[in-house]
Amino acid sequence: MEGPRAFAGSSRTARDTGAPVFRKIVFDPTRLIDSYISENASIKGDLKCDGNLRIEGLVEGTVECMGNVIIGPKATVRAEVRARNVSVQGTVEGGIDGERVEVLSGGRVLGDVTVVDLLLDEGGLVRGHVIMRKDEVPQVEPLRLAGAPQAPAADEATTA
Repeated sequence: MEGPRAFAGSSRTARDTGAPVFRKIVFDPTRLIDSYISENASIKGDLKCDGNLRIEGLVEGTVECMGNVIIGPKATVRAEVRARNVSVQGTVEGGIDGERVEVLSGGRVLGDVTVVDLLLDEGGLVRGHVIMRKDEVPQVEPLRLAGAPQAPAADEATTA
């Protein structure tokens, strides 16, 4: 917008009153996507990328991504997928390995999921095993039974 901004029903402008002029910032999420496979594209083989990837078409083989993978609602991925975060709105026929996996409404995973955090939305489907990685999950202390004798601590055992 060129020139000073006029107030509604007035000939005064923001510059005349000293009021700050705010511009509307338009967020474009597609700028966060480094690689894009469109609906009318198909790829067969090994796909590797360093940034974020959005798949809307057909991919067969393997997908390895250092960033995030978004599998769109019309996408079909017949591959093993390995990425930091994976969001599934379409179909994945193969395993997924990631820190966080989201299977959103309408999303289908036909294979095993190895993950630290899993979000399964209502209407999402996982047909396979879900393996929660132990190395990232905090260990839980076992519960003591009521009335059971308490085992001596390591420090007490050496001083007795």
